[in-house]
Amino acid sequence: MEPDAIQSLAELFSFGRLIASGLALAMAWLAAQVVAWILRLASARFSRYRLTIGRLFPVMRLLIWGFALYFVIVVIFRPQANSVLALTASAGLAFGLAAQEIVRNILAGIFILFDEPFRVGDMVEVDGHYGEVTSIGIRSTRIHTFDDSTIAVPNGLMMSQAVSNSNSGQIQEMVVIDFTLPALADTATVKAIAAEAAASSPYIYLRRPIEVMVEDRFDRTFLTRFKIKCYVLDVRYERLLASDVLERLKGEILARGILTPEIVLGLMAVEPRTGTA
Repeated sequence: MEPDAIQSLAELFSFGRLIASGLALAMAWLAAQVVAWILRLASARFSRYRLTIGRLFPVMRLLIWGFALYFVIVVIFRPQANSVLALTASAGLAFGLAAQEIVRNILAGIFILFDEPFRVGDMVEVDGHYGEVTSIGIRSTRIHTFDDSTIAVPNGLMMSQAVSNSNSGQIQEMVVIDFTLPALADTATVKAIAAEAAASSPYIYLRRPIEVMVEDRFDRTFLTRFKIKCYVLDVRYERLLASDVLERLKGEILARGILTPEIVLGLMAVEPRTGTA
């Protein structure tokens, strides 16, 4: 590199400019934290609009950091054309050789923010993980599972794999509850009990319909598979709704004597299948 270029780069990255750029980036970080705190308060105060409020933070964070970088480059450093070309070439070479995966995840994160295949607050399943999207970062997306674990999934993986979205930005979500009984059980009575159990749950969203589907199948004996389709008030109560409905259903079936001794003994008398070579 020529001496003039070295001198221009030294002037460009002077101590004063480095301090000013550090302060600008620190202010951007502080602004992002304040915005996140305000949005968390608003989300807790207006829980009905929690998902809408949660979508604002990734976009606002991107705008804050974008403005901060623009301010640092254009206002503080004000580089000359030859310095910009030299710096761009060096940075491009470094990223191309050592940070391909990081660049891929960053670009995927930007695409996710604008394409919106999922949003903060959505219940998604990807790569075997199912839970609520708590944040969409530049590099990764964080998912909070029902096992109280936080999974950081690279954005590149979120873009390259199929993502199942259960609620697509809505606070309510359909919950499907399956259970199986012997085929001799009274189907009409069980359907009525299942619908009543769902409608009685404190987690149910009654403005959407409750449906009970029936399917007969054979597995060593004839069985009837029941499927309750209902909507939960808040996606975070999904498992609580399923547990509550099944508990009410089981108690009512036992109380009404639907599983008679004859049905139970007949089910227990079935010999298990054995495999053949």
